[in-house]
Amino acid sequence: METVLFRSRRFKTGDVGPAMTLSSRPEPSPRDLPRLQVIYTAIGAGVGSLLPFLVLYLTWRGLSPTQAGLVIGMMSAVGVLAVPAWGLLADRVLGVTRALRLSFLLAAAGGVVLLLAGRSTPLIALSAVALAAVRAPGEALADTLTVVLLRDAATRFYGRVRLWASIGFAVAVAVWGFVLSRTSLALVLVAYPTAMLVAAGTVGAVRARVPAPRTSSTTIPNAAPVDNGRVLVGPFLWVLGGALVFGIGMGASITVLPLRLTAVGGGVGMVGAASVVGAVGEVPLMMFSDRLRGLWGARSVLLLGGGLFAVAMLLYGVLGVASGIVAACAVRGAGYALVYVGFVLTVGMLLPPGLQARGQALLQTTLMGVAPIVGASLGGYAFSHTSSGLLFGTCGALVLGGAGLACGGVRHARST
Repeated sequence: METVLFRSRRFKTGDVGPAMTLSSRPEPSPRDLPRLQVIYTAIGAGVGSLLPFLVLYLTWRGLSPTQAGLVIGMMSAVGVLAVPAWGLLADRVLGVTRALRLSFLLAAAGGVVLLLAGRSTPLIALSAVALAAVRAPGEALADTLTVVLLRDAATRFYGRVRLWASIGFAVAVAVWGFVLSRTSLALVLVAYPTAMLVAAGTVGAVRARVPAPRTSSTTIPNAAPVDNGRVLVGPFLWVLGGALVFGIGMGASITVLPLRLTAVGGGVGMVGAASVVGAVGEVPLMMFSDRLRGLWGARSVLLLGGGLFAVAMLLYGVLGVASGIVAACAVRGAGYALVYVGFVLTVGMLLPPGLQARGQALLQTTLMGVAPIVGASLGGYAFSHTSSGLLFGTCGALVLGGAGLACGGVRHARST
């Protein structure tokens, strides 16, 4: 099992920022897991209450569909640029917990500002972009906090913690969709700040338990210098490359899935159900991912995740009934759970603590930022020019190939 998180390494703080050996950090508290679960639940609930309904909110505020699409596109682009910057800030200046808490607080304020922007298109656009910049690092920094706080136990408990984001997302989409259909879309930006405040308050409870960055003049006796450039290439690039290929296939499939559901007779309700079923499908595999890794090894589980995702893609292409495609989303969720957990834990094992925030930020930027943008563009074009079978079959090949590519980094992590 990959319980060798940074084992027997020592780092010079001036080289990697807030670096420390594992032995220099306090043991995880029994209260850490519930607190981390609350943080992830709030993250998932915040995303589920905002993003699926954001385009509806923007058009309700008076933007045309084209304007709303441009605003969401700008938010995605800003988010891609902001996540690595937040990772650097966390590693070098604030520390993970302070940076994460600041992001949550600013995201809560950003949601309120967007709500108060009224029907002014320029103010709405500026507020939305600002919100994207401050909310973007939430998941990457939460992953960093979990890996650093749980130390070697992260391989056992990360999946059990991360699954609460999926639960929060599924519940928020289902409940908030029902509430909004009977009230006002203005409530979109009431629920989101509330979730972010809950997350910020919970991060504060673990703030004193994770060391803050040390000054560059502080060194660890007998420490060996770490070459940041060397650490961030090599095996780490295998993981990023795998995340890029996997994310392109994932992004293309998610973009065209609503179109596929509509083409076979499904409506808006089926599109929403697909999101909920996919999120629910993630939960059991995240819960038992550590056991699977112990039984079969990290590379086998990563490939299993890619294979399950690929099977779901094939089902999307061949099934002609909307309910069948929605059911296949559970298989997609299971595959995504195994792949995502594998990516995060591999980065955690490959990089020293002082590079964790940047490493997880680069992973998120690649997997959830750059790759989906490329995939969405290619998927939209392919849907109009190829058959559904060929489109989703290609997506399946990409996600499986991405998982296989990332195994190069897993292999190195096992031997570290």
